[in-house]
Amino acid sequence: MLEDEDSDIGDGIEAVPSEVLVDEDRDDMLEEMSLEARLEGLERARWNVFMFLGVAVIMFAFALFPMSFSTEYQASFAGAQATKDVGLVWGMPIPGNDVTDVPVRVTVDVESPPPTHIELVGYMVNEKDCTNSEALSLGQEAAEADPTGDHAFATTGNTVVGGETVELRFRVDPGQYCLIVKFRDVDQNNADESGTAQVDITGKMWPNQAIAGLLGLTAIVFAALSFVGAQRHGHEVREMQQPKEATIEQTVLAASGPSGPPAAGPSGPPRSGPSGPPGEPSEGSGAPSTEDPAPAASEPAVLQQDEDGTAWLDAGNGYVHKRMPDGSFDQTIWVRGPDGDGFVPHEA
Repeated sequence: MLEDEDSDIGDGIEAVPSEVLVDEDRDDMLEEMSLEARLEGLERARWNVFMFLGVAVIMFAFALFPMSFSTEYQASFAGAQATKDVGLVWGMPIPGNDVTDVPVRVTVDVESPPPTHIELVGYMVNEKDCTNSEALSLGQEAAEADPTGDHAFATTGNTVVGGETVELRFRVDPGQYCLIVKFRDVDQNNADESGTAQVDITGKMWPNQAIAGLLGLTAIVFAALSFVGAQRHGHEVREMQQPKEATIEQTVLAASGPSGPPAAGPSGPPRSGPSGPPGEPSEGSGAPSTEDPAPAASEPAVLQQDEDGTAWLDAGNGYVHKRMPDGSFDQTIWVRGPDGDGFVPHEA
């Protein structure tokens, strides 16, 4: 019963024809797969170049985009000045004066300065509470003593006149900052106690400069590496799609035939057989052979013998062999000269 079922199942299964791949077909398949892989790698590398360039453009745009702010110049108990809570200035938290510091530019449009001032100064004090006068005072002193620390200081160094625009520049580490701008007199005190000066103060800072700039440079490096990869894939694809042209040297060698010297010919004519009939069989050697001996080959006749031992042998059909004194034969075919005297190389 089981044998019948197995036979029925076997009858229902059709044999799947199998194809035998020769070496040429397998090489063609491997070359085609390699070409497709190269084309895919080339396309991927090109897209990576554009992608990383786009990321770099976006990062540099963030790095160069400023954050703007403004403040009012108004009177206070210690004299007129501008106090602005700038808020959080973010960036790379690397202490000290370095390239990762956040640049801050404060533009002061002076309409009418106080008559007793000698300079216009500005402070960036690292303080969360801009209403804490004691902390601000200590921060101003620290800014002038060490402008590369947590606080920053800038000054015009001389008097300003009405209608002049002054730019105060700061570089600060990340943190909470308060901006203070005021006029000072010769005693380093506030020169505008009555608040007669009129100024307009605006500012800009670039907190994304270090972080976004670093990311943009990284994207540029990846774009350059992708470009190098695309060039390599493109070169290999061109070599696979277009056969390489043969150089002039290769063309000349191919036209000249085999690359090596011709193989050496026979060193001489075949040796001659025995000159006479075979001798009588010696005693105890057994019965003589009943087969006919092979016909003896006659040795070529010597046509001429030179003084140095060179022999000229008749090869038949008008051709001549030249046997050197050491017994070797010259590979050149010779014939008699036109006047019958001497021998000359045969020209085919």
